[in-house]
Amino acid sequence: MDRIAQSLDNKRIVFWEEVARDGAQAKTILSGKQRIEIAKAHGQVFNEHGPDHLVFAAGFYSIGKEEVDVIKELADGVDNCYLAVNCRSSKTEISESIDSLQKAKYGRVAFVSPFSERLCNIMLHKNLEQTKEATLSMAKFALDKAAGMPVDVQLAAAFDGNPALLGELASELHALGIATVGMGDTQGKIYPYETAEFLRVVKQNSDPNVRYSVHFHNDLCFALANNLEAIRQGIYLPSTSWLGLAERNGLLRTEVLTLLLAHEPKMLKKRLGIDGERLFLSPPNLKLLPEIALKISQLTGIPLKVTDPIVGTGMNTISTGTPFVDTRSFQPFDPLEVLGIPKKVYVTQLASARVIKEVSSEMGFQLSDNQIAEVMKMVKEKAYRIERSIFPENELREIFTQIVNI
Repeated sequence: MDRIAQSLDNKRIVFWEEVARDGAQAKTILSGKQRIEIAKAHGQVFNEHGPDHLVFAAGFYSIGKEEVDVIKELADGVDNCYLAVNCRSSKTEISESIDSLQKAKYGRVAFVSPFSERLCNIMLHKNLEQTKEATLSMAKFALDKAAGMPVDVQLAAAFDGNPALLGELASELHALGIATVGMGDTQGKIYPYETAEFLRVVKQNSDPNVRYSVHFHNDLCFALANNLEAIRQGIYLPSTSWLGLAERNGLLRTEVLTLLLAHEPKMLKKRLGIDGERLFLSPPNLKLLPEIALKISQLTGIPLKVTDPIVGTGMNTISTGTPFVDTRSFQPFDPLEVLGIPKKVYVTQLASARVIKEVSSEMGFQLSDNQIAEVMKMVKEKAYRIERSIFPENELREIFTQIVNI
């Protein structure tokens, strides 16, 4: 039984996770041990339902022997989600990709086939019609070789092609037994309105039982909007990546889409027109998101930025004014309640009296209103003089002590 197919048939969300597969832009590499750690942690987000909600792309066969060895290592070490091997439309690569997952508890193979006329000529030296026939032939071969292991087909440059023809090809692939048909925005250039129209025509021209996936690059920052549009149209298999790490400007950040779909599920009927309460078999553990993101940042050497959504270093930090008085009015959710991130107050050049009072009190100083005013003057003067915003604890302690001893 393909638990991923079952989830999609029941309108449950499934993440196709790419963080281990794509290192082209950030120049990252993850060892087998590291990929195992990430895959298992990601599966735990969905509690005991990892195999129903997660396909972890273990690696890409064509990189070489070392990559295949890593894939085999994952097959031995991961048992709480699906592992997928991506490969080119080649009998040799498909056969050996399937072989590399023989020890996997939940394995699947996904081969890539071009769909735009341009890529058909470049990748296979065929025209689109010839490529279509080759894709169907390769699908038959893969299904026979897989002997029950799910096979997925991913159409590169799908959004540069004819959506009606894509729907017809997807229907033929589905009839053969292909589990899912992926549509790739290979150039990362499609606008959300174009996405909506393209998907509408695809679905009009395909068997309603076809299970589609989407793979939107973020070159023009449309990955989130395009994935939400696909989900709105009933396509529940997005390709995402932790921290957005993937080719070029990356994919939609896994942690962002997870929170958007799992937090306040009852509101998704109003927000996306879908039944959010059936997306997950059990509520995901959102408090794992910051932990996993930090781990991936450490493993890849890609630092978290203060403005990164959901998991950035600025999450639930406060330094000034009205947000300090009424935090809820300036945040979409409570980071402590939802993500387990406690509030952190920083003293900067923006500091108000309330900020100084709380921070000094937490450090054991009880300052008068006049002393707080003096601290504010000292903080602001020094910040502009040394051209640095945040005051570390040791400097604050010196300032507080100086004020108290005056």
